[in-house]
Amino acid sequence: MLKITFTETGLWLEPSTEPLETVVAERVKLHACARRPLMVQPTTASIPFPQGLPGLHTLARFAEVELVPCDRHWVEVTLSGLWIAEEPDQAEGLFLADLRPHLEQRILSLWHLAQQTQFTEVGSSVS
Repeated sequence: MLKITFTETGLWLEPSTEPLETVVAERVKLHACARRPLMVQPTTASIPFPQGLPGLHTLARFAEVELVPCDRHWVEVTLSGLWIAEEPDQAEGLFLADLRPHLEQRILSLWHLAQQTQFTEVGSSVS
């Protein structure tokens, strides 16, 4: 399963070996104990990737993924899954996508490559 954490400063991807049901049950229990509201709903989430990222367009062969061009520099990879947040319209929360291991690993590898590429581009333009 792929966990995508959305925060006000960006997003973070990580794999999880726990079943989707277990992660959701743990979140519900945590919020119930803390007496905090919790909303869980099926939806889609998008991960932005630089357009020229090597191997990005190979994701198009997977039915679970949709590649959506944003502009000439960016493509969003859209996945279906569960959104977990305290409020329905909250931009911060956790998105869980139950994907095939090969697809999950491919998305994670591309995301890590994109992070390195962006860091390198930013670092080189500063000096």
